Amino acid sequence: MKDFVMTRILALFLLLVVTVSSFSVRSKSSSRVKSFFASPQSDFGSSKKPYDKKKIAVFGTGGYWSAILYGFLQRASSIYGTGISSVSSSPRAICATSVGSASLNKILSQNFKLAFCGENNIRLTNLQDVENIAARVKGMEAVVMGTVYQLKQLPVTPNSFEKSPNDKTLEFFMDDRYMIDWAIDKSNDIHLKIFQNTIDACVKTGTVQHVVVLETPSTPSAKPFAEILDRAGIPFTYISTGGSPWENTKLFTFESGIQSDISLKGFTFDEYYQSQTGYSAGDWSESFQDEIRKNAKNKGNNIPREDLAAVAAQSLMSLDWAKSRCIHVSSNGAFVKEEDEKMNKTRRKVAIRSDKHWLLQSENLAQKVRAME
Repeated sequence: MKDFVMTRILALFLLLVVTVSSFSVRSKSSSRVKSFFASPQSDFGSSKKPYDKKKIAVFGTGGYWSAILYGFLQRASSIYGTGISSVSSSPRAICATSVGSASLNKILSQNFKLAFCGENNIRLTNLQDVENIAARVKGMEAVVMGTVYQLKQLPVTPNSFEKSPNDKTLEFFMDDRYMIDWAIDKSNDIHLKIFQNTIDACVKTGTVQHVVVLETPSTPSAKPFAEILDRAGIPFTYISTGGSPWENTKLFTFESGIQSDISLKGFTFDEYYQSQTGYSAGDWSESFQDEIRKNAKNKGNNIPREDLAAVAAQSLMSLDWAKSRCIHVSSNGAFVKEEDEKMNKTRRKVAIRSDKHWLLQSENLAQKVRAME
């Protein structure tokens, strides 16, 4: 009888030990999960809630940079976790004529394995008419636009926004397009007017939550564009290269990955920065120029347009849309691939699956962008 009681006591003791150990493991696992999601390296943009799909419009998609960005967003919209919508005509391409849409599809087919942007995702838009722009971006939650576009006067595409058969309009490219009539670009007034119209249209829609602005190489000064952004009150991400030259990567595809060692500097604005004593609309552009001068050592390095487009795409996924910020992009030079070239001679090549990535080898860039938050 005594042995039976001792056996029962021992069994109960072992059961208690197992239960406590199991609870401890679950607690540690739970704490790790909580710490992961509370990590400062987590995304705060569209990827924060990937089930809440965000609709994005890209302006000037007839130009190379904008078309590459559109390709990235189009791929990202098909991958769960990015939070970018692939329905309701998103991502949406904004251009003025059929020339712009044809240029977009030519770039997509060459750089994104025969990708295509259908008519349902393209809106032909008159940038000189606020009401027309607002109608084209209504329902979108983010807009990517430029400061100074390359412009070309073309006939209005039939059945778009023409008022007579011989109407002309300005096609706008962001940013690289051959055989442009630069005579149109002599005055900065037309670009400021286009920028003002676009921002006014975004405000008018009531749906646009964030604007990403690329400072193109032809921009004479950021100050007047900064003033327009401040007066509008829409949170924005302003991206500049500070005068560093841009270049296209030969035979680029999304499988080529990031081309250079990108460096990101900048700052995020306080929520009430405009109410500070002595602040005037657009004053942040001067502080931003000071930040750019600090990084002047990298000014001579070329920046691949593809990398710059990747920064814009990643900023939408990783950075908080409720905040405004400036990002200065520079390059520390191309990645050194000597070791890879030596290894390729001796190792068997392994096929890398690309269907799970909007851009191969973009993880390092994602970490740099998240650090800007």
